Amino acid sequence: MITLLTAGCSGSKDFTPSPDMSGKEIFAASYVECHAPVDGYAMEISVDMKDTDKITNQVLSGSLTMPSFPNIQGESIIRLAKYVVENSKTK
Repeated sequence: MITLLTAGCSGSKDFTPSPDMSGKEIFAASYVECHAPVDGYAMEISVDMKDTDKITNQVLSGSLTMPSFPNIQGESIIRLAKYVVENSKTK
């Protein structure tokens, strides 16, 4: 599970990235409200979440404490998931 730093980050978000946004830009526009950098990394995730398919599923589905982002699709979600996996600290 992705660690959240702010309560109230649940529900669904209508954010839709522009087609040319990088994974880093999508993360900054959609996730920094609930996730803060950790030791120079974008965020901290568990070892089993360090997988692009799992990140993609989490983004689309959300969880009890994380909103879903159903409008992040296609290449945008691939770039976002890759950014999160490559730039996250493992706990």
